[in-house]
Amino acid sequence: MTLHDLMALDDPGQFRVRALALLQQQRDYIDQLEAALKQARRWRFGAHSEILPAGPQRRQFEEDAETDIAVLETQLSRLHIQEEPPLARPKRQPLPAALPRESVRCGLDTQNCPDCGHPLRFLRDEITERLEYRPATFLVRRYVCPQYSCAACQGIHAQAQPAHLIEKGLPEPGLLAQVMVAKYRDHLPLYRQQQIYARSGVILARSTLSDWVGQVAMALQPLADALKLALLVSPVLHADETPLPVLVPGKGQTQRAYLWTYVTGRDHAPAVVYYELQPGRSGRYAGSCLKNWPGGTLVTDDYAGYNGLYARPEITEAGCWAHARRKFFDYYQTSQSPVAKQALDGIRELYKLERKIRSRPPDKRRQWRQRYARPWLDEFRSWLQTCQAKTAPNSGLHKAIAYTLKRWAALVCYLNDGRVPIDNNRAENALRGVAVGRKNWLFAGSLAAGQRAAMVMSLLETAHVNGHDPWVWLRDVLRRLPTWPNNRLNELLPWPENPFS
Repeated sequence: MTLHDLMALDDPGQFRVRALALLQQQRDYIDQLEAALKQARRWRFGAHSEILPAGPQRRQFEEDAETDIAVLETQLSRLHIQEEPPLARPKRQPLPAALPRESVRCGLDTQNCPDCGHPLRFLRDEITERLEYRPATFLVRRYVCPQYSCAACQGIHAQAQPAHLIEKGLPEPGLLAQVMVAKYRDHLPLYRQQQIYARSGVILARSTLSDWVGQVAMALQPLADALKLALLVSPVLHADETPLPVLVPGKGQTQRAYLWTYVTGRDHAPAVVYYELQPGRSGRYAGSCLKNWPGGTLVTDDYAGYNGLYARPEITEAGCWAHARRKFFDYYQTSQSPVAKQALDGIRELYKLERKIRSRPPDKRRQWRQRYARPWLDEFRSWLQTCQAKTAPNSGLHKAIAYTLKRWAALVCYLNDGRVPIDNNRAENALRGVAVGRKNWLFAGSLAAGQRAAMVMSLLETAHVNGHDPWVWLRDVLRRLPTWPNNRLNELLPWPENPFS
């Protein structure tokens, strides 16, 4: 029974009985909503949320949980219930000033007071801004070139069109940049882009899009070569690798290739992210990429493929405490071992120090590490050696301790140079986008296609880490490239000091 039905009753006794029943029904519903809201909050902010690893799965969980909480809170607010104060929500950020504004004027139907009829006097405009979205739009750019004839010499004169990357074709630089960024950064295969563009009435064959991608990639290759040269001047490099399936032509099967990633150290400017796709994981590929590197400190995990580089006297090996921590964490998750917990707590203290000194110059970071981290690490090593002698040889804890002690010289390398980081997270972060892409396009169509993707992704990711919008940067570069001199390519690289619009 609804409140409207209740008000229609004439019998006072029946009204009271039905009213009490309706009130109890509402209370029960409110209790259900409050219980569901508490459960949703526990799942979103409690221990359950901590077991999910960082990445798309966790982000999807958080988005859905936050939506559930918002729905339940809205339902309760509509019932005018005084519940406990809601959890703090992120502060709404102001809308970017660069976004176009569209005004909707909500004026009165009359200029007279609706209560007394007296003429109204304007006070002010109350303005509220809300965010709207329109799908990306296409624009047909017409080049109008007036032609003039000379009556004296019978010649015809006209201003030539600007040079285009793809002559006698349809695409302008903005469209080419969109196709490349969507494919190599947003991980939208060409057939999906084809479907999206068709919704706007623009029918583009996939073969046409593929041809555009190939021509743009060829034009960008010299920039990628210049990018690699910029990478090799950094005194600190990060390196990592991840598998990337590649289709074997003619067999309908995939083979495991590897995307090798190289990133400049945090203190080196400008930042460079460089990818190379190779058919295997042999250390010779890393050696080939860095053969012209004059040397410095190379931050990696425990993969033996880098040992050939460490054999060079000018290259120093630095380890990754994130990898060492992960082994203790994995064992603690399954065993709740107090020894593993103590190791995790100790490593956490190292990271607390790094956060504290992050903004300091490298020489100051080295001083703080020598003063605070080194004494603690000396004690930590002795403690690990004692624990190792007491643990079963095949246990997960023994393996975690053995890994840490085996890598000890590389793990404490960062103490001696403030430019060297405590872990290899810069390289791992550079690979996260590739991991997302693999779930969309599953594999590269060929080794050449994968190498082309690595080259383009190097430029786009470097633009991103240097503070540029990859699409804006690429559109500007594709507009300039047809007439740009080769001896000035560095001016097109996405460095912070190079302007793009």
